[in-house]
Amino acid sequence: MTLEPVNASGSAKLPFHQHAMLLYSNDEDKAPTKYVNEGLSRGHLTIYVPINTDNNASHMSKMASGIVNYEDDVNRGNLLTLGTRSFYNFALAGDLQPLEELKIMLEDAIKERIAFEKNDEVIVVVGIAAGLARNQKFNESINIESWWQKTHSEWLQKGLKVTIICPHSSAMLDKSQFVHYKQAISSLHDITLDPISR
Repeated sequence: MTLEPVNASGSAKLPFHQHAMLLYSNDEDKAPTKYVNEGLSRGHLTIYVPINTDNNASHMSKMASGIVNYEDDVNRGNLLTLGTRSFYNFALAGDLQPLEELKIMLEDAIKERIAFEKNDEVIVVVGIAAGLARNQKFNESINIESWWQKTHSEWLQKGLKVTIICPHSSAMLDKSQFVHYKQAISSLHDITLDPISR
């Protein structure tokens, strides 16, 4: 696994066709939305499942305000945002069925884009595992990351062009008592993106 710095200028270098761990230090919304915006600017189908597990209206509004042309991209079918809470609750119970349903939905969306000769690149920015880790549910977070790694490998074998970015708090995972969890989570990714905070 390699460690890649993120461009501090505001744009994000996409780790194409990899399952990436994004370490963020401060604002949990800004680092992931850079990747959402980059994917959208390239015309990729972009799926965003933010870290916040409250799914309250103010958080969703703040998240939307950080995405350039949010409404246009939603209306054009380029951006799909999903709430985290139900995925989070199922993951706590050890039930990954909602992720399996998301997987089928994404595969169908890719097939549809190919049929309409649209860009078939997909960016998935997903904070489910990060929300679990933030609440010290590390084993559940590892289970989710393991599922994403397995699913990503399957997608690559099928020839699907999917990039998965999983944001995680370096402030949480760098604590000495949690470093072994950071190593376990990191090992389930192809690359680690280390944003430079300014």
